Amino acid sequence: MKNLPAFVAVGVLGVVLGLLLSVGLANGLGTSAQDAADKAGNASTVDQPIEYGAR
Repeated sequence: MKNLPAFVAVGVLGVVLGLLLSVGLANGLGTSAQDAADKAGNASTVDQPIEYGAR
């Protein structure tokens, strides 16, 4: 029980770092993901659609 404050401090630090990293990664990857989606265009326009079950 004497180590309980240390465990609580490490837990709180882990939660805070996790939130900061998730927000930072979302901001860092958000713009590049949007750019990639814009460059890819509409992927549903295919020259010859796949006809499943056709012979």
